[in-house]
Amino acid sequence: MSETGDEQTALFTFGDTQLDHEDAQAAAQTTLISGGHGLAGIGRQLLEAPGSEERQALMREVIQRAGFDSLCYCRIVRIGEFVSRAAWFDTYSPPGWAERYGHEQFFGIDPRVTYACRFEWPFAWDLESMFSTPMAERCEVFARRFTHAMKQAGLHSGVSFGLATGNALEHCIVTLSSAQTGRTRIADTTLGEAYAIGVGLHAFIEARAHSLMPSLTAETLNDVQRSILRFVTQGLSDREMAESLSMSAHNIGYHLRQLKKIYNAQNRVQLAYIAGCILGD
Repeated sequence: MSETGDEQTALFTFGDTQLDHEDAQAAAQTTLISGGHGLAGIGRQLLEAPGSEERQALMREVIQRAGFDSLCYCRIVRIGEFVSRAAWFDTYSPPGWAERYGHEQFFGIDPRVTYACRFEWPFAWDLESMFSTPMAERCEVFARRFTHAMKQAGLHSGVSFGLATGNALEHCIVTLSSAQTGRTRIADTTLGEAYAIGVGLHAFIEARAHSLMPSLTAETLNDVQRSILRFVTQGLSDREMAESLSMSAHNIGYHLRQLKKIYNAQNRVQLAYIAGCILGD
């Protein structure tokens, strides 16, 4: 778990009604994976719903039937432990929660983010045991602020999991939450129902808004940019890059600034991390 810093997450939110403006034909051609309680049924009903009102009624019903009060669906770009970009589907989240979560940089302290980025199976959580391991004093203060905000939003327990997106450095995190305290009530069947709901929603959103986050690749780079990006992973200085490419250090600096803008990297370390993930050679 990392301490919070000055880096800010670029967060934008979107809602159910916006999805009606996306490519409906692509959605109709989506293949849902069968298996898991209600998985194919929920996804198919979302795709077949005539409009956003019907979809929202369906989702709110299945969320409540599974024993939860809200659902948070978020797509993030994660560089190491820093979340640089996030797209939050806020239709079923507590009002204002997405904005507060992003503004107060809770991505940096929420242990569910780290877990969901590593594993793609559902896990139960509750506020009472979320921060059970020792941490630095600065993190403890941050964790208390996060816990207080969670309680204010009525998010006391629930189920979270990660889902693959197919894009480098991008992760999808789904969380279903309840105002009930403790997690002993969350049985295996509840985990399965939560996963079914999340995957069904994910399939629907993926088909209609597959370009939520910019795809981080090196395909659009020219030869000079690609070379500089590779040199960054090797730890070369600006002067060493300039000598290798027969360029001035000033030009190298310019290209590095442009590459940071392209990938929304805050510094050279983040740029190196991104480069190592996307170059693939």
